[in-house]
Amino acid sequence: MLFTPSSSSDAPPFTPRVAAALLARCTSRVAAAALHARLLRCSRAFFRSPYLSNCLGAAYSRLGAAPYAVALLRAAAKPNIFSHNILLSALVSSGLLEDARGLFDGMPQRDAVTYNAMLSGYVAGALLDEAFHLFCSMNERDVRPTPFTFSIVSSAVGSVRRGQQLHAAAVRHGLAHSDVVVGNALIDMYGRVGLLEYAARVFSCMEQVDVTSWNSVMSVYKDQALTSTVFKCFGTMRSKGFSVDGFTVSIVLSACSDVKDLVKGDQMLALCIKMGFLTNFMVSSAIIDFLCMSDRLSDALQLFREMPTWGSEPCNALISGYARSGLMEEALSLFAVSMRNGIVPNEFSFASVLKWSSCFGLMEQGTQIHCLVCKLGFQNDVIVSTALTDMYCKLGLTKHARKIFDTVGAKDLVLWNTMLLGLLQNGRSKEALVIFKRILKCGIQPDRITLFGALSACGLEGLVSEGMEIITLFKDRYHIMPSLEHYTCVVDMLCCTGMFREAVNYVENKLAKFSAAIFSNILEACIVQGNIGIAELVAEKMVMQKSRLSLPYIVLAQIYGARCKWEKMAGVWRSMENQRAKKVQSCSWLCIKNHIYVFTSEQILHHGKGATYEVLDLLFWDMMNHKYAPSFVEPNNLD
Repeated sequence: MLFTPSSSSDAPPFTPRVAAALLARCTSRVAAAALHARLLRCSRAFFRSPYLSNCLGAAYSRLGAAPYAVALLRAAAKPNIFSHNILLSALVSSGLLEDARGLFDGMPQRDAVTYNAMLSGYVAGALLDEAFHLFCSMNERDVRPTPFTFSIVSSAVGSVRRGQQLHAAAVRHGLAHSDVVVGNALIDMYGRVGLLEYAARVFSCMEQVDVTSWNSVMSVYKDQALTSTVFKCFGTMRSKGFSVDGFTVSIVLSACSDVKDLVKGDQMLALCIKMGFLTNFMVSSAIIDFLCMSDRLSDALQLFREMPTWGSEPCNALISGYARSGLMEEALSLFAVSMRNGIVPNEFSFASVLKWSSCFGLMEQGTQIHCLVCKLGFQNDVIVSTALTDMYCKLGLTKHARKIFDTVGAKDLVLWNTMLLGLLQNGRSKEALVIFKRILKCGIQPDRITLFGALSACGLEGLVSEGMEIITLFKDRYHIMPSLEHYTCVVDMLCCTGMFREAVNYVENKLAKFSAAIFSNILEACIVQGNIGIAELVAEKMVMQKSRLSLPYIVLAQIYGARCKWEKMAGVWRSMENQRAKKVQSCSWLCIKNHIYVFTSEQILHHGKGATYEVLDLLFWDMMNHKYAPSFVEPNNLD
């Protein structure tokens, strides 16, 4: 759109108001620059007041030419608060936060627009502490925040205390219940910090809700694994006449995948077809994920092939589906093909492929993907950093994982938990406890995974009293009640210190139902440490409960045999046969180049054959050279 002087006498005069209207309609930087040039040719008197300078600056900033806006407004005559706000937004858009803060501090007047621009810059730059402090300063200076202000600041909240402070400010300004934007922001915020009850309370107190409100609260319920509540909310939403959107059905489909509810998932699939949602990348990716979770990979692949265009979300879902089915070569191939087809990977693409690369021990591919992450500038993204940290921890490279973890400025709970569990997996329990203490010190709301990691670290270090104090802390301060996995950690902690009797009593007092898995852990620990008395007691308890695990029967039979109690030993064998107790078989896997071989002890001859034995021989001789061979191995007896 180019502007030339009109020769028609009927044309309206070219006034500042007409120029402002034309600038508002500009759709490209070229058009804005052409109109700017015409204004300069007509008369520089147009720029004696800041009105047109502000309009031009706003147009340049809106059209992605923030440096032009900065240059224009810095030279503007008689700038006013609107000029400063537009310039501030342009500086923020250009990433010049220090210059923006300098302008902000020197402004004689500041309104809500001023603060919103600066807050947006801090949040975009992951400077969350600065954003929250600026919001507090805004309240102290009696500048009334807008709904958009709360929407910005809510994304900067990472702890319960700050979330409650923000909620209190929304209540004081009368926006918490009356404004739907603020209410939705509070629901998302409480879901992110793990306060489900608060999120549900905000939703129930809102005077008016919309589809986004329902989507937000269903997303919170799904993240807390309350799948039945998600289905209930979806039914209530439809019964009240709300129309669903792509985000709604993707949440419900994801919930169906989590619990593998094929009936509800197929119903949602039919609804998506009926409403024409299959072209929506978010919905199609949720459908592909559901089909892969329900062992219908061929159907997912057919849906993917029939899509008119490719998107990053469906590609990520199919990559995860391939990898989940053990087809890692196909997953990496699709990742490469999608890039050749012009699909630029996003943070979720990297998270998907890094997760499965680490699970299959593909170090070379993982490091190549890390290089691509740095090349595309995703190294500061918290989702990608979490995936990289997890990958390096699973590969045993904790120094690399720690380096990535330390470079992330705004760490979320998922990243903290990943580092905590990664250190535990590599036997670094002392460092894991340091991470746990830092989580509490930073004011981040821990969750059940954090409690599991802390108890596991205490167990490895033999810190029984500290572990018990942590359980009490989580109950009293964070209202997190221990579950079966946490009780298992406590039992392992007691067993590591030889407190077997206390472990048995703890299980019997805390658990309402008999847990064969926990008693099996106690039994194994007793056998390892040679406590035959407690081992016999635990084995008898498990046999009396008609356990279908073979371990208690074998242990009890051996104990009776050592004491020449043949009748009792025969009775144990009969009980084992009657209960059809089976030995739990585990498997091993070996990666040779691009092929992964999974086998049990009986299947080793059927997988890889010569290549498998060649790699095992190399590993064995490497162990011998480094004196890592177990003491019970007789090298001369090996084939």
